[in-house]
Amino acid sequence: MINDCKIVKDLPSGGQKNVQLAEHPELGLVVIKRGAIKSFISLERIKREIELLSELKSDYYPQQYHFNIDIKTKEFEIVEAYIKGNTLRNVMNSFSTVEEIFSLLNYLIDGLSIIWDKNIVHRDLKPENIIIRHNGMPCIIDLGIARFLDMEALTKTIAPMGPCTPIYASPEQLTNNKNIIDHRTDFFSLGIISFELFLGVHPFDPTYLENHFSIVENILQNKFLIETKDIKADKRMVELASKTLRQQPFERFRNYKIFKSFIESNLKK
Repeated sequence: MINDCKIVKDLPSGGQKNVQLAEHPELGLVVIKRGAIKSFISLERIKREIELLSELKSDYYPQQYHFNIDIKTKEFEIVEAYIKGNTLRNVMNSFSTVEEIFSLLNYLIDGLSIIWDKNIVHRDLKPENIIIRHNGMPCIIDLGIARFLDMEALTKTIAPMGPCTPIYASPEQLTNNKNIIDHRTDFFSLGIISFELFLGVHPFDPTYLENHFSIVENILQNKFLIETKDIKADKRMVELASKTLRQQPFERFRNYKIFKSFIESNLKK
């Protein structure tokens, strides 16, 4: 399949993957990902991600067209649909009001509920992994470190930190407390993203908290902003923080249906 593709340009790489935009004569624009298989664990993560995306068939996730492993070279190649739009990172200014943020959250909960119902946790939600289409609907990408709760864990118990992007990770990821990771782990990341959109700065950023800790240390100590000099606290956002940015999963929204109900009730006001 890749031989039929014409490379258009290189795209920003993700993790251990080299990424290119290409044109296929029948499928149109596609994304080609190539990378080295460095261990059994990395191979298993790739296989789990591909198998999941092949099952989903949802506009909230990129469609998979091709997956191949070259045993001799120990490399893999993936072809998936190209999602037209911009990463949330590049259009954050489009989601600055509480209504805009909650509307986006409503979409994201709908999309993520598809994998949460399968007992899968994304574990790497961040602005770079959310593509906003031109119609405003998000597409969730990069399930490379997703946790499949019904399958054997791939992270070593002795590892000091679990797989994550640290500044968007929950305390249980940062301390590799993998036995308590579940869908509420993703709630924490959604809470960080929401406040970054609202405040215009990372809520755990020590520059604005005026302390000497790192973002990760502030996450672990539960020190975060609810307002800045320019943005005043909002009751709805404070309540969102109280149910997403709590240290222990059991302190957060119990399930995504309650989370969604909270979002929808505030959108109606």
